[in-house]
Amino acid sequence: MAMTSKRGRSGDETRGSGHRARIGRIEEGETDHPSAVELRASLYTRDQEIEEMRRRLRELEKLEFEIPPAPSHEEESETAVAATTVDKAEVDVRSIYVGNVDYACSPEEVQQHFQFCGTINRVTILTDSFGQPKGFAYVEFDEVEAVQNALLLNETELHGRPLKVCPKRTNIPGMKQSRGRHSVYPFYPSYG
Repeated sequence: MAMTSKRGRSGDETRGSGHRARIGRIEEGETDHPSAVELRASLYTRDQEIEEMRRRLRELEKLEFEIPPAPSHEEESETAVAATTVDKAEVDVRSIYVGNVDYACSPEEVQQHFQFCGTINRVTILTDSFGQPKGFAYVEFDEVEAVQNALLLNETELHGRPLKVCPKRTNIPGMKQSRGRHSVYPFYPSYG
């Protein structure tokens, strides 16, 4: 606990830790007291530590002017989006969309159906939030030529259902596609 020091009415010093107070007289010659020597040594080391911290802070401030600023978060995200868009477009060129996939069909069965087209990297059957298949899949091939071979399997049957095979399209971020009655230009009825 920290010790507090106060001067009383008669010039006595009161020291206490909150529980007890001790009153004693400090004479001018009482500087060699062991606690005073320890206190001075402690204060001296703290002053040295503070000066060392100030010196390091000045060094860091100098370095701050020498180091070029890091790219902002917006610049990093723009380059990352551009890189991922290019990568996605490259993968999409080597992929196909398979529609009307039976709900009981596994990715391994889809892979066996398209294995003669070329080397398959990945088969993805999309599911809803409950884990149930949505009824379509994507197949990613190693080569672009395999996509043309896979398109020949359009209308072939898997689990008794005719598959719809198309090249996978690349979604462009920010490009909204309109569906159904929502046209690009709103319909305004004529008055008259």
